[in-house]
Amino acid sequence: MTDNNGYLRDAFSIAAERVKKGTLNRRELLHLSALLGATALVGGTEHARAAAKEIVFAMWGGDAEQAYQAAWGEPFTAKTGIPVVMDGTGPTAGRVRAMVESGNVTWDIVDGGVGTQAALGAAKAAQEIDYEIVDRKKTLPGTDYRWGATVFVYGNVLTYDTKAFGGKLPKTWADFWDVEQFPGKRVMYKYMAGTLEAALMADGVPIDQLYPLDIDRAMKKLEQLKPHLILWDTGASSQQVFRDGEVVMGQIWHTRANLLKQESDGRFDFTFNQGFLQPGVMSVPVNNPAGTKTAMEFLASMQDPKSQVKLLELLGNGPANPEAEGTYSPELAAVNPGAPENRKLMVLQNADWYGEHIVPVTKRFLDLMAS
Repeated sequence: MTDNNGYLRDAFSIAAERVKKGTLNRRELLHLSALLGATALVGGTEHARAAAKEIVFAMWGGDAEQAYQAAWGEPFTAKTGIPVVMDGTGPTAGRVRAMVESGNVTWDIVDGGVGTQAALGAAKAAQEIDYEIVDRKKTLPGTDYRWGATVFVYGNVLTYDTKAFGGKLPKTWADFWDVEQFPGKRVMYKYMAGTLEAALMADGVPIDQLYPLDIDRAMKKLEQLKPHLILWDTGASSQQVFRDGEVVMGQIWHTRANLLKQESDGRFDFTFNQGFLQPGVMSVPVNNPAGTKTAMEFLASMQDPKSQVKLLELLGNGPANPEAEGTYSPELAAVNPGAPENRKLMVLQNADWYGEHIVPVTKRFLDLMAS
């Protein structure tokens, strides 16, 4: 999985865990569902109701399938009369392109990310976002993508065991690479997003001069750390290796880092400094069967600032709409990667670079780790 596909599935996994533990009730989840999927619909709903028989939402399956239906599908159906069908078989960019090229498109919304939207746009397989319907001003600066709508933000952050280093605390990726001052195993993301940026910052590249990424330099730096690295695949596994004492530091999603901090009473902590800020992006395939207008109205409904703050409260995803700033508590701001004080410390994922390079460079990264 690339982009935010794994992250979105993991976010709903966290929600399911919270329901089981009793810290999130089903009424709250349904309330979130209504906010996400059924508020702030712009004009033209009658047209959409008449034009579309159903919306097919392509996502990544597993436990998230039921959660997606509750969070986005059912409320949209209640509001518009249009059924939402989840396809959990995985909307890879290759599958979307194949559908478009064959003239047999069956998906309306694609759960992807900045790299996916760029790659699909370049292949003429995704529609340009209609910013007459989706509001460009309701996204953070630099996240109004041509072929994808940003509906939240999340991050990869440096996470560490505060008891592991005799009182010293790592603060930068240079510290992450310093195995003498900070000995022990590290964990990084298997699908590479943010790892090259971390390697380059550890090698002295300023945060505002990272792109285009120097792939050879980053791979060389990663090779130095390879004997001390393991890779995580799912959000749950990134959390578990800390619990089990397998690692003392990691590059993991901020939601999992915050859960670790909460459950350990602060033993595990994290910093947004030099973190990797990733937009949660949804795309619409060319010639989607429900129609462009219906899909764009669905995306526009997800921009409501109140719904995005509720998403922050329940799942940890940061609001993408600047109107949300100042409407949530300082406690939530402290764990929100999109909050101004945190966002300024982070590097924003570059859509153009990932759209062009993510597939071949991820393969090269995995080959390096396996060698």
